[in-house]
Amino acid sequence: MNDQNIFAKHFPQVIRLSWEEVEDLLWKIFLDMKAQGYDPDVLIGVARGGLAPARILMDYLQKKYICTFQMGHWDGDTSLSEKPRIIFPLPDVDLTSKRVLVVDDVSDEGGTMEEVVSYLSPRVKDIRTAVVVRKADSRLRSDFCPKTMDEWMWVMFPWSKHEDLLSFTEKVLQLTGGASVEDIIRILQEAMGVEIARHEIEQVLSDMHLAREVVEDARKLWTLI
Repeated sequence: MNDQNIFAKHFPQVIRLSWEEVEDLLWKIFLDMKAQGYDPDVLIGVARGGLAPARILMDYLQKKYICTFQMGHWDGDTSLSEKPRIIFPLPDVDLTSKRVLVVDDVSDEGGTMEEVVSYLSPRVKDIRTAVVVRKADSRLRSDFCPKTMDEWMWVMFPWSKHEDLLSFTEKVLQLTGGASVEDIIRILQEAMGVEIARHEIEQVLSDMHLAREVVEDARKLWTLI
């Protein structure tokens, strides 16, 4: 487990955003909207990533109305579909006279937001989009986006860090056949260039242990079951 080149090719480079950094980025969206004189009637947070930023942005805008629907690549519980699709549709609400701002956390290639706009356009009076981060390869340019990346990196948001770290920890255990908490932290930090706190990995392993996915041996090494 000493050769980091073995692990680096299996993990993306990561940029990690704190709650404070996200709030600052959303404040920039708010100021941009005000500068343009744009005042939506309703915010729609695209589940799951758009839920938290939509709620924060709603506070800045002093709005009362927010709703959601879920997009995803799942086809059933396990298989993936090539294109994003509606998992749970909008609730039965009339938005035909409303100016709608759709909020998501990140635009990777842009396919999800394109499907969102296609889905919502016949259902609303006016639609605009906002994303916290736009990846370098995204073909979509949202109406409001405070941060565009020059190169592709994995964005770890505070509301999805546990899910991300769980997936990365599972990959470490697959590659090593067993690792301690210290090993997992070292491998991930060096391979992805990101700071990780010990309690975060301990929480991930506890979660996986409760789900009967991992076990710890007498040497304090965690392995997949």
